[in-house]
Amino acid sequence: MATALEPRPLADLEQDALARVETEMARRARGVKPWTPAEYVDRIARVHAHYAQRRQWLRTHEQDAA
Repeated sequence: MATALEPRPLADLEQDALARVETEMARRARGVKPWTPAEYVDRIARVHAHYAQRRQWLRTHEQDAA
């Protein structure tokens, strides 16, 4: 029987996204063109910025969800 799934918390989704960046960094490290430290930090910063924007949007649209 199928059950309704609760949406995952944003913190979990953010950690998953960071893990994907780590995996991509490791994959690229074995390749011909690895990421530089600056590129790695930029990718991490982009993930954090994306979820910060999402949290801000959710805070400003709380009343719409109710």
